[in-house]
Amino acid sequence: MPQLPVHSLRSALIPAGFLFASLALPLAHANQVAPPAMEPVPEPSPPAATFPEPTVPSASPPPAPPSPPAPPPAPTPLAPPASPPPDATIPAPSMMSPGGSEPGSVPGSVPPRPDTSSSAFKDMDTATNGSVGIAPEQDTGETPRLVERIFPTLPSLTGSIGLLRMSTADVGPLHQLRVGLHGEYFGANDFLIAGDANQRLAGGLVAGFTLRRDLELFGAILNSSNRNQRVRDPAVDRDPELIKTFGDLVLGGKWILPLSAAATFGVELGLKFLSGVSDLAVSPSSTSWWLGPLFTYDMRRAGDMPLRFHAGASFFADNSSNLRHLSGVSRNTKEAAMFAYGIAPSRLQFALAVDAPLETALPQIPIVPFIEYHLAYITADADRDFQDYMKPNCDGTDSSKKPCVDNRDLQWLTLGARADVYRGITVDLGIDIRIRSPGFPYGPPLAPWNLMFGVSYPLDVDSLTRPVVVTRTVEKDGPWKTEGSLSGVVRNARDGAPIPEAVVAVAGHSRARAVTDPDGGFATANVPAGVVDLEVSATNFESAKVSVNVVAGKSVDVPLGLQPNPPVARVHGRVTDARGAGVQASIKFTGVEIRETKSDATGAYASSLPPGSYQVSTEAPGQPSKISQVDLLVGQDKQLDLVLRVVTPNPKVVLNGDQITMKVPLRFVGTTANATAATEKLLDAVADVLDTHGEIKHVRIVAHWDSSLPKARAVDLTQAQAEAVRTYLVGRGISDARMTAVGAGSDKPLVPNLTPANRSRNRRVEFQIE
Repeated sequence: MPQLPVHSLRSALIPAGFLFASLALPLAHANQVAPPAMEPVPEPSPPAATFPEPTVPSASPPPAPPSPPAPPPAPTPLAPPASPPPDATIPAPSMMSPGGSEPGSVPGSVPPRPDTSSSAFKDMDTATNGSVGIAPEQDTGETPRLVERIFPTLPSLTGSIGLLRMSTADVGPLHQLRVGLHGEYFGANDFLIAGDANQRLAGGLVAGFTLRRDLELFGAILNSSNRNQRVRDPAVDRDPELIKTFGDLVLGGKWILPLSAAATFGVELGLKFLSGVSDLAVSPSSTSWWLGPLFTYDMRRAGDMPLRFHAGASFFADNSSNLRHLSGVSRNTKEAAMFAYGIAPSRLQFALAVDAPLETALPQIPIVPFIEYHLAYITADADRDFQDYMKPNCDGTDSSKKPCVDNRDLQWLTLGARADVYRGITVDLGIDIRIRSPGFPYGPPLAPWNLMFGVSYPLDVDSLTRPVVVTRTVEKDGPWKTEGSLSGVVRNARDGAPIPEAVVAVAGHSRARAVTDPDGGFATANVPAGVVDLEVSATNFESAKVSVNVVAGKSVDVPLGLQPNPPVARVHGRVTDARGAGVQASIKFTGVEIRETKSDATGAYASSLPPGSYQVSTEAPGQPSKISQVDLLVGQDKQLDLVLRVVTPNPKVVLNGDQITMKVPLRFVGTTANATAATEKLLDAVADVLDTHGEIKHVRIVAHWDSSLPKARAVDLTQAQAEAVRTYLVGRGISDARMTAVGAGSDKPLVPNLTPANRSRNRRVEFQIE
């Protein structure tokens, strides 16, 4: 029988300084419970085969992420702060990798899957996406000013831009290098063989580089350690407890084509070189490849919504089975070895994903959560060593046969998030959740879960070689020795939005006044050095005053914030006596706030109040007092006329329980909504009742008619009559929010419409208290 040795080190491809710490870590025993594993099958003892111990090089610590380029000098005095042009497009943050699923393995198998993300290459070479850059500016001796940070584009588990296990139709900014270290962990009992305890620790050094605005090159060096602890039968089990793999190499490229401002199409090609077993070179016959299309749709560019949708498909030609021929070994050994080495069959891969870049909602620590769905379909032939799990050899109803487990598909979800924690350094955290494993004849099972973590950093390579132009102007003498200037941005203190057309003035200095640009920026003329007061004002904002120390020969950056004025409503009207003459009165509003105002000799008054409900108390010498209700809305200018007169109860209008009852019905002119003079006097009495009974919060004004009109006409007429009554009462100072007008038509007669007298009774208006 061929021997089954451990996957050895391919030292020619792996710089010792970049080995992930997981290569030499022993695996601890796991206690998690997994779904039932394949039962061990006793078999005749094959010829003895041994597993030599792997040679593990000493690992050096990984290098630190590259340092950002040295900051250039700050802006020239008198120049307002730089801002991007209004039509500039900044590449969207990215989070994903290869077209559908990880090339070369399934979640929890040795090599992690590819993933990528970025944005369409429109304007990519105009922004430094993913790092904190420093714009070259003139040297004035000030502290350098940093360019605004944007969530970086990042490598996936196999190097291309994306999420964790999915590639997207994106590339990064031109000449950007992205480097990342990723790790994976999984542990479960009864996973591969009944009674086993399996643990895996995997890692990889990944990198990607944007060669052109539409082309990305990527790669990864992948490593893993797998420990399968179980009671082994020396006669049939030839796999060692601990199997390590070193230096599997992934190389690939991705090309994209923007279809619109939001949609991007891409194609990805990747190669995976597996290091040989028991030698120091790759195994040529085990080289695998994948090819497939990608699609990304960015809702931020289509509808200002922080969501991106991704889809991908690929064919993965997997030749990992050539790494070591496993014929003639026990099924237990084959199952454990295939999982440890990442041996899997060729397959079609499909993936869908959505991520939510939240850098606008959380600017201090931009976070991008995401979810991926993966589906793979095995295209290779079944492994005949597991044919008892295939029809017609299997039967779930026959206890003497194995149950049928021969499905070709496998599915899982990947949940994760990324956070930009400091100057482009980004941490990843994710988990694979198994939905469905492949049948035993089509490869090892999926891990029920697999934890992923890592850190990445993007670097603008051009910034390392870009010359920094420093311009200095030397003058012998002049006002620059004693004067300086001020510049900055005026913003809304509540939401940080820039405030255009705000006025910034230096108190006590003529010709030292500036008006802000549309981006809120301003710059003053030269101001004598020393402490000065800046007075800032803008329409709909509260004015502010700030003290600033002006430095001779320099421009001092002054960030300014203004508080917006609180929302207000306006109420106005006249105070009159019973004869309609104007009255000077004191008017008190009690509600959200308490405000008092006075009317002039003509009775006119006006007041601005916060929106809300108010009780209005009106008093004047020699006049009866009056209490009214009013509801004010934001931005509303409401008219409220107040009539001071002695309220004489009208015996024809009575407050009776839940109704205001009228002993004389309200009448209108013919079939119109025009009230008669007698009706207006009755409505005055109704207004008096509502005025003197503030406990009545709401009244339904319901108008009825007889059967002399078609039903639709009766409804329209009664609705108009109810509205006319409501309008009259509002004019008498009753809040319109206390009343609802309803036209009931002819559907609710009091008496049968058989005689003129009965029809007259049915034409009525009711005031129902709610």
